[in-house]
Amino acid sequence: MACADTSNPSIAAASVAGVDLDKIHDRQQFGSVKWANQWDEFSPRVEGEDLLSLWTADMDFRAPETVVARLREAADHGIYGYTRRDPRHYEIVQSWFARRHNWSPKLESLLPAPAIMPSVATILRTFTKPGDGIIVQAPVYSPYFEVVQGNGRVLLMNRLKLEDNKYELDLEDFETLAASGAKIFLLCNPHNPAGKAWTLEELTALNAICERHGVLVISDDIHCDIRLSGRPHIVFSSICEDAAEKSFICTAPTKTFNLAGIPSATISVANKKRRDKLLAAMQASFMVNANFFGRLALEVAYSTGAPWLDQLTRYIAGNIDLVCEFAREHLPGITPMMPDASFLVWLDARALDRRVEGVQKFFVNRAGVNLYDGRVYGPGGEGFIRLNVGCPRPLLRRGLERMANALVSS
Repeated sequence: MACADTSNPSIAAASVAGVDLDKIHDRQQFGSVKWANQWDEFSPRVEGEDLLSLWTADMDFRAPETVVARLREAADHGIYGYTRRDPRHYEIVQSWFARRHNWSPKLESLLPAPAIMPSVATILRTFTKPGDGIIVQAPVYSPYFEVVQGNGRVLLMNRLKLEDNKYELDLEDFETLAASGAKIFLLCNPHNPAGKAWTLEELTALNAICERHGVLVISDDIHCDIRLSGRPHIVFSSICEDAAEKSFICTAPTKTFNLAGIPSATISVANKKRRDKLLAAMQASFMVNANFFGRLALEVAYSTGAPWLDQLTRYIAGNIDLVCEFAREHLPGITPMMPDASFLVWLDARALDRRVEGVQKFFVNRAGVNLYDGRVYGPGGEGFIRLNVGCPRPLLRRGLERMANALVSS
């Protein structure tokens, strides 16, 4: 069955029919990392009685019903052999970004990928050598540190500047690092954990420095779809031709539609020589075969999921408003940073962190709420915590009330 056309009103309506975002689902029966409070069997478990899990970045909402129905149909079929993508697969990806973000990558520029971080690792191994410098902008998504250092490359930290509760670029330091022989800049766009959407002016300035020093750019755009402010998402390769020539744009529907457990991703590489080289490396690592359920989820979500996403975005915005209002009245020493995108809120708790000798552990032990410790995100993350608001509002409110009660009794 070909993917549905979003121009069909009944199909578009089906993606939001019966959606109750306030409903709390039991996720533990299927091995949820988030609710196990443990990333994998090799990582330590966060211990505590009746923990509320508001840490790692997946949501506690069902995917669009059109996606669920298609996956159920595929599961009921019962034969999960090798599979190919829909003939319109890349047109579906292209159409989504054209409609939502005013970016229409050429179809021939698009490559399939199993997920974003394996793709980043492959790009690093293909276009750099051990010992080469890779620029990241801390505090930032912690797997960036792992993918760089785990592949024998050198982390070059471009610290973001915190001004008036928002992050700004340190372009002088960025140029120093670029001039030192850096080979790749790993851009988080929008930024995680801050949720900042980089402006055209900021991306243009970064591109100019990379152009001067021959630095390639990997842009991780996984959080681009949940738009919370008037700032648009600007894809790095869209700003000018030389930006497109030097960049690898990594996209996926997994954060947008809560599909992290059945991942499928796309990489846009405008430069043909680099695209061919990357594809050969991915083929040699057997990375391009389609996942039976992942490719279906991508195609159906991008084809039919816009109404669901619009409803979700309004709900997430309401959750963020709740956090900001609640923090102002009941969480002294905690200041939320308003995100432009994503379902993550970066909380400045530096004064409280010093007082309680570790704010993340304090809320685990005294409130039964597990948040992400800002130290995980590298230099500049100390004293911050990241709160995942991609959950039913009653659950979020319960977590906030526990945190407030813990502060009162401390």
